[in-house]
Order: sequence, then C-alpha cells, then structure tokens
Amino acid sequence: MMKIFNKFDFSNKDNNLLYFILFIFLLLGIFFSTENNRLNNEYIRQENKFLEIQKILDGVLIEAEAVSVYDVTISRKIYSKNDETKMPIASIAKIMTVVSALNNSKSSDLVSITLDAIRQEGDYQFFVYEKFNIIDLAKFTLIGSSNDGAYAFAENKTNFLEKINEKAKKIGMDNTLFFNFTGLDINETTPGVFSSASDVNIMAIYASKAYPEVFSKSILPEISIKSKNGFNHNIKNTNIILDKIPNILFSKTGFTELAKGNLVIIYKNKHGHDIAITVLGSSIDGRFTDMEKIIDVLYNLDYGN
Repeated sequence: MMKIFNKFDFSNKDNNLLYFILFIFLLLGIFFSTENNRLNNEYIRQENKFLEIQKILDGVLIEAEAVSVYDVTISRKIYSKNDETKMPIASIAKIMTVVSALNNSKSSDLVSITLDAIRQEGDYQFFVYEKFNIIDLAKFTLIGSSNDGAYAFAENKTNFLEKINEKAKKIGMDNTLFFNFTGLDINETTPGVFSSASDVNIMAIYASKAYPEVFSKSILPEISIKSKNGFNHNIKNTNIILDKIPNILFSKTGFTELAKGNLVIIYKNKHGHDIAITVLGSSIDGRFTDMEKIIDVLYNLDYGN
C-alpha cells in the first residue's frame, strides 16, 4: 500500500512540475507577444514620423531638382527627392579627387603645380612648378574649389581617373561616373561627372570619416597656405552661408552651366545627430536658400531615435 501511495505521490509531483513549466511558457508567450506588439507600435510610430517629415519637406518650396537627407548617427535616410537620379555635380566631385589624392599618401608628400594645372578654369595665383604640402593643397582645393589644385593631384598620380571611379564604386556610389577630376563641364552638352544626391551623401560621409584632418577644415571661412617656394596663397570659402548653418561639420559647393547650383553639408542637429544633406540642380543662389529652408525644418525635429 505504501509503494502504491509513493508512486501516486511522485506522479502528482511530475504533473505539478509539468503544469508549472507550461505556466512559465505561457507567461513568456504573453511577455514576448506584448513586447512584439510594443516594438511594432514603436516602429509604426517612427515610420509615421518619417512619413510626416517627407510630407513637410515635400511642401517646402525649393529650386533643387534632387535632395537627399541622411542621418549618419542612426544610419537612416530621412528624406529623398529624386535622390537616385544621375545628375551633374560640378565641383562637388573634388571631394573624391581629394580622397583619392590622399589615399596611400604621406602627410609630408609634396604636389607640384604644372602649366596644364594652371591652365584650368579659374585663377588661383599659383606659379608653374610651385610645390605644396599635400595636406595644405587638399584644404585649399576644397575650400576654394580650386581646379588648379584638383588637376595637380591628378597629374601627380598614375591612372588617377581610373582610381577615382574604382573608389567611388567601392564605397557604394553606384550612380556615379567621373570623366574628369575637377567636375567642370567637358563641353556644352557633357558634364565632367555624373552622380546622384544619395551618392554625394555617401561620398561626403566617407570623406569626413576617412580624412577628418582635411575635410573638417572645409568649413573654414577662408584659408591661407604657403608653398615650399615661399609664396602665400589666400582663398575664401565658396559656401557663403557657413555662419547660418548650426554646428556645421562639412561643406562643399559646386556650380557649372550644366550642373547648376549644388551643395552638400554635414551638420549636427539639436539632438546630437550628424545629418548629411545634398541638394543638386538648383541655381547658383538657390542652392544656399534651399539648404537653409531644409535645415530650418529639420534642426529641431525629434523622430524618436
């Protein structure tokens, strides 16, 4: 009788344990279901915020044909308008020219200005065979959009154009093709470089991270450099609204007859997020007013990330 009782009692313990395990699984199921619902609701709420941002910016009157806004901090595109369309980008191309020039170079390297470089569009008061430290010339080329500097970089390296295009593809610029190093129009119908607003953001973000010692200087109002030959050269920044962009981190302009007005910037918004913005196909003045309008909308926005 005792054996039967013990056996029966042991079975009850097994049943109780089974019920307890099932109860735990039920609780876990309820918890995960509740958490999934919460996450889904949070995701829907955030997506609705991004849709609202798209709607707000769609209503802002701008001249640019293409716009791309990317939040670097959360790795998220938050606004787009024709941002995958291939368009001329003019001197914004010099970002990749400088990147390629700095790649596998030493900070002590020198770059020589040739006669062909000086013959490029624009007068930057360089002399034939004048030599510059590569870092100094890179900063000067970015800030003043120097075609002489960009061309000099290309002449100082072999297969430079091929390397630029290879680098662009490598970092994800799938809508980009370089025909020259400056971004100048080749003729009345052929741009020097095709890219997209989305690709320009990719290029700017990459450059600012890869060579911060150079590209962080792109926001200086002006710069003065001295060649190894002893001559001083001064130039003002081509971005005339640097002081109107809060917490600006990066800047590059571009303009040609075919490309029209272009501008890319990276700035830090009120919530500490680094935001990259590119406008393409605006006017020479409209690129600046377009950028100001976009930043006015975005700066204070909190989209919950």
